[in-house]
Amino acid sequence: MKKTTRTSIVVLCYNSLKEATRPCLESIIFNTPVDSYELIVVDNASSDGTADYLKDFGAQHANVRIQLNDTNKGYAGGNNDGIKLARGQYIVLLNNDTLVPSGWLDSLIKVFSEQPDVGLVGPVTNAAGNEQRIELRGLNEKNFEKTAAAYVERQKGVWFTTEKLGFFCVAMRRTLTEKIGYLDEKFGIGMFEDDDYCIRAKKAGFFLAVAEDCFVYHKGSVSFNKLSVEIYREQFEKNKTYFKEKHEIEWTLTDIAFCYWDKFDKDLSAYVKNNKKGSPEIERISIRLENFKHLLVQIHRVELSSMFSNTREISSHPVAIHAKWQTRWQNFMRNMVHGTSVEKYRYFRSLSGRVIQRFSQKQGVQIPQAVFYKLHAIRETLNGRKLIIFPATVDFHYMTQRPQHLARAFAEAGYVVIYGTLNNQVDKVEITEQVATNLYLLNEHYFPFISYVFKPAETTYYCLWPNNIKHLEYLTYSYLLYDYMDDLSLLELSSSELENDHQKILNQANLVTVSADILMSQLPKHILPKSLLLNNAVSDEFIDTVNASNINLIDQVTLSSHPILGYYGAIAEWLDFDLIECLAKELPNSKIVLIGPVSECVSKRVADILWNYSNVVVLPPCKQLELIPFLKRFDICLIPFIRNDITNAISPVKLFEYLSAGKPVVTTNLAECVKYTLLHIANDHHQFVDLVRNILSAYPMKLDVLAQQLALDNTWKQRVQQIRLKMEQ
Repeated sequence: MKKTTRTSIVVLCYNSLKEATRPCLESIIFNTPVDSYELIVVDNASSDGTADYLKDFGAQHANVRIQLNDTNKGYAGGNNDGIKLARGQYIVLLNNDTLVPSGWLDSLIKVFSEQPDVGLVGPVTNAAGNEQRIELRGLNEKNFEKTAAAYVERQKGVWFTTEKLGFFCVAMRRTLTEKIGYLDEKFGIGMFEDDDYCIRAKKAGFFLAVAEDCFVYHKGSVSFNKLSVEIYREQFEKNKTYFKEKHEIEWTLTDIAFCYWDKFDKDLSAYVKNNKKGSPEIERISIRLENFKHLLVQIHRVELSSMFSNTREISSHPVAIHAKWQTRWQNFMRNMVHGTSVEKYRYFRSLSGRVIQRFSQKQGVQIPQAVFYKLHAIRETLNGRKLIIFPATVDFHYMTQRPQHLARAFAEAGYVVIYGTLNNQVDKVEITEQVATNLYLLNEHYFPFISYVFKPAETTYYCLWPNNIKHLEYLTYSYLLYDYMDDLSLLELSSSELENDHQKILNQANLVTVSADILMSQLPKHILPKSLLLNNAVSDEFIDTVNASNINLIDQVTLSSHPILGYYGAIAEWLDFDLIECLAKELPNSKIVLIGPVSECVSKRVADILWNYSNVVVLPPCKQLELIPFLKRFDICLIPFIRNDITNAISPVKLFEYLSAGKPVVTTNLAECVKYTLLHIANDHHQFVDLVRNILSAYPMKLDVLAQQLALDNTWKQRVQQIRLKMEQ
């Protein structure tokens, strides 16, 4: 045997000679080039003739060494004996209940030569508890070589990183064992020593990988299956407790679920990028779906087991029927199996991030180096100041609404601000992006790591939307703000969950800011002392830009000398399209200009109006300051909302922007508009048209100085000052 042996294969045996050990060793000899490895077989005091068989087997093969133990040293102890005997640059631990095909070893070891930071590599298989498991149709012990060969050929050269590996077959660098040592023998006969070793490898700076083009057939825990249920359960709980005490983290199935999501996310991203039929990426996802569903069922059972026993015992109970994981599985199938490529991509980008948020803190995930540097750079700017954290609501670079205004105003007031984004609309933030002095965007997938860098005493969390209460699970802070800014029905989420989260955060918050009078009236009495009415406002930057003399008017809306009736904002279901048609019909010499994104649910109605009325113009959305040339060209500003519970609870952001330009504003009788006497309030369509017609009779109109002053009295800078004063009380 040469001392420069490239790979040492260690096979640990304990009984099961005919059903496991003999077929395993024969498959190795038959399917692995003799000059590429040495084979070390360790027997843990078998009593079924294994020792005699191994003596003969070793005598027949020059590259085989046999270690016969007098006692059963368990999984870790037996494998450690083999590792100590190994001479190879790489060491493969292979269970005796496995079968290997031709080419398996080269595919497994190849990852090491291509990826120097990888310390452990595992294959894909038919039986494992994580994303290594794949389902190949018709595969069995007799045909696995032929059945798996076609798949691994299609996946040639593909590998992916993971958080944990099953040690039924695992390859490791010798440098890894030299750095972190052997398997922990305190785990006894087995269980959890593989997860333990994976964590130790990651802490030492190594990555874990799975070779998609290496398949190993696994019969599945032949030795453990012979244990009684009581002994197995006792060993499991004992080792689980030791694992928790050693690493100070809980072992849960959710960690495995996260690895599945990460795997699916990467494959789907590659699929969208390649965009070709019959792609290997989709195949990699589809052959894991069934096992993933099985995992979700297990997690579902764990969730049910934590509930009251009388709930668990009733199989038809709504909890059992409508459990969260069942719903998630249905959503997964609807988007993944039946969705378009874009829907698949969006779904997994969102879901993988949510799994990170929910479980990374609990599972003790180490902060990625790039994230640490980015967050630390932000912290360096504090210099004794406070940090304000805003969760993801609307993308920062999308239509500027209340969340972006508040974030900017706090930054301008001297706070350091982190604004979360999920890149749902237009943002493209990988980790962080500085958008202004003191103002940083952070991909919300990395929110769990904020508390790794920032201290609670320097952090305030400003929760917008009740579903963002989820961040309280891992964020640490000294002050909690909650902004109640919309009727809850406006959020497309479960109403019962929203209301529950809403009540929870109302009680937990130090201060509740409320955007509208009606919302204020809906607060419980005990919340009122810590609440603050905070209507929407206008930014100083917007006012300054409106007053600038170098703003050019937009050619598109100066096609004629006709008066312009203007609106900007979302063109959605809360617009009164009957009113818009009435204006177009009754005022044919005026142009009605609507600027903003058109919601899909109203797109047909908008198209019909454009077809029937040549004096209606719809223009695409643009950035906030780019709206100002349009605003200055408007003769009358419109707020043509229908009146319902949602719109009555809306404080229109555009209101004070309209007023800052000194324009007359005609609006339907919304609760948040009627309190301003300068506005022209209409109770019905006929009155709305009359108000517009009367204003136009004085055409051309002068700027309304009182309107401009009202805008100056309602700026976001003043709103932040109100919050600061309330916080200091």
